[in-house]
Amino acid sequence: MWKSIGEVGRNVYCFARTRLEVERRSFLRSIKQFSAFQKSTYQITSISEDYIILTLKLFSREGRNNETFIRVEVHAHDQNAKFSTFRIHLLDTAGNKIQCLSEEFTFDDDFETSLFTLTFSKEKLMENKDLYLPNDVLTLYWECAFSTGNESKEIEYVCSGCPSIQERNLTSDDLESKQMSLDSTKILKENLVSSYKENLLCDTKLETKTGSFPAHKYILSARSPVFKAMFTNDMRERNSECVNIEDLSDDTVQSMLLYIYTATLPDLQWDSACSLYTAADKYEILSLKNECSSFLNCNLTQDNALDLLILTDMHQDEDLKSAVQDYILNHRSIFNTNEWKLFMKTNVELAADLMYLKLKE
Repeated sequence: MWKSIGEVGRNVYCFARTRLEVERRSFLRSIKQFSAFQKSTYQITSISEDYIILTLKLFSREGRNNETFIRVEVHAHDQNAKFSTFRIHLLDTAGNKIQCLSEEFTFDDDFETSLFTLTFSKEKLMENKDLYLPNDVLTLYWECAFSTGNESKEIEYVCSGCPSIQERNLTSDDLESKQMSLDSTKILKENLVSSYKENLLCDTKLETKTGSFPAHKYILSARSPVFKAMFTNDMRERNSECVNIEDLSDDTVQSMLLYIYTATLPDLQWDSACSLYTAADKYEILSLKNECSSFLNCNLTQDNALDLLILTDMHQDEDLKSAVQDYILNHRSIFNTNEWKLFMKTNVELAADLMYLKLKE
């Protein structure tokens, strides 16, 4: 905070607070004939006034390996609803709540829609239909909160005589403390790597078609909300000694585990980055997904752009998808290749989107 006229006589800190008014909702929604479910739409209206604030769209989306996931699209109608939080719980036949989505997000003027995926695939629910789908009905308990636009702002207090930025130089003790913190982080990382490599006290295994990889449930749960749901909710993996992930290769699982334990990656190649990107999206390891996304974006070529466009569309990654579309539009020679001709036949909607963007230029 700066004084616009005259000189500042002394250093001060001003502590200010902005309070936003928030409306909260909780409600039950049932999806009948879930085995044939395609899509459904719900609307949330304001308590104080009868107008629509948010529209919620649920729809099924097929991913790789014939798994079908339930997607949630949140669309804001009210410009005041800048911030929102959502929790969705699955209700079993005993009335127990199992969390399958927890998100918070903001809307700005250019982005009025957010898209999320429920933890459980349709196949997982169908496997446990006696527990989750009585009479083929899926029941979801929703909790949401959103800002209304009403706010208050105030300066709470002023602290005088604080040192200026120039005066707040790091002392040798500060530097030593910082170095000790870095050393502690390094030691912790080394200990985790040791636990992983030596298979110390592992309590689960990730099993592919050709390999088995010991791991620790608590570490997997800390890094992935999907693994956390598997091990804490009433699912098959909770009481099992293994997790079947036959859709991933041994190399992909090893690289994913290395990242989970150490937050480091081996030297990525294009194919391994695509496989890790898919794994990160499936298990919602967002930092790993971002690492892979950045690598793929930086290594785009005219030979791999169309394949990456298909991958980004499959995983609903609008940011990376937009970057790939821009790359293709900036390399028009792609439209003259045999790969493009085949792409138009097998990916009609994606090709149509590209042609529309091309005509808009």
